[in-house]
Amino acid sequence: MYHFIINPKSSSGKGIKYWWIVKSELDRQQISYTATFTRHAGHAIEITRQLCNKYTGIKNIVILGGDGTVNEVINGIDHYKEVLLGYIPSGSSNDLARSLRIPKDPIKALSNILKPTRFKYLDHGVITFLDHDKTPRRFSCSSGMGYDANVCLEVQESPLKRRLNRYGAGKLVYLAIAIKQILTIMPSDGSVIIDGQKKNTYKKILLVSSMIHKYEGGGLLMAPDADPADGRLSVCLVHGMSRLQVIFMLPMLLLGMHTKFKGVEAFHCKEIEIIMDRNVAVHTDGEIPAVCSHIKVSNLEEQVRMIL
Repeated sequence: MYHFIINPKSSSGKGIKYWWIVKSELDRQQISYTATFTRHAGHAIEITRQLCNKYTGIKNIVILGGDGTVNEVINGIDHYKEVLLGYIPSGSSNDLARSLRIPKDPIKALSNILKPTRFKYLDHGVITFLDHDKTPRRFSCSSGMGYDANVCLEVQESPLKRRLNRYGAGKLVYLAIAIKQILTIMPSDGSVIIDGQKKNTYKKILLVSSMIHKYEGGGLLMAPDADPADGRLSVCLVHGMSRLQVIFMLPMLLLGMHTKFKGVEAFHCKEIEIIMDRNVAVHTDGEIPAVCSHIKVSNLEEQVRMIL
């Protein structure tokens, strides 16, 4: 039995289009399945918990949506050993699928799930909000505090993204807002504590991205050395750069060459605590769970098993 969690509105309706394609193939092959559509933010968390509580043994959960839907499903799982995840990407960014080389074609992705050739145990992280009473938030692909989260926040609130997604041009919104944020964002001063021991203080922090996979933001190679199964976070910290320097540095993210710039630090750790001098946006897999000033990001020991 396969349990499909579908975000019908992912990428402005691509999700529902992909689902009808997938459903026809499942029915043709007489595959047993359940299908539940998400209806609002956080709904995939509720659906996942219900599935995990209702069914015994290993649950084959298949996500049809974008990185945000994957994020919610990850946050709804209580016992990872009891879940086997499949993924059919239908979002506008699809950074997890890009990292794992999951096909964009829904039938090819479905075929891999129904006739898997291999599984992989993957890391995931968690953010604890130390100056808020918010529930800790897990992430499967990427997290960030500062500039990249500001871009995600503004993109979420932009009606233009939905319009352009209909024509497959949703990434233009990210680009436009990314440029706007360079010109308007006010970097913060702050400190980071690495693995509970080493503390560094920085001026003009643009962003601190804590990555499980290599990509975020629809293909930006934020962490070119990231290994999603090594038990570590791959951190990119940008600080002390002028706006002009940032403008020259950002295009290099597409090639993973930003780490060669002065003011860009890349390192690995199991845990990082970030203390900013004011509230800034935080994202998990492109979603915004909080605007705050003090967080702890950790790589969880328990891994999730995924079909590739």
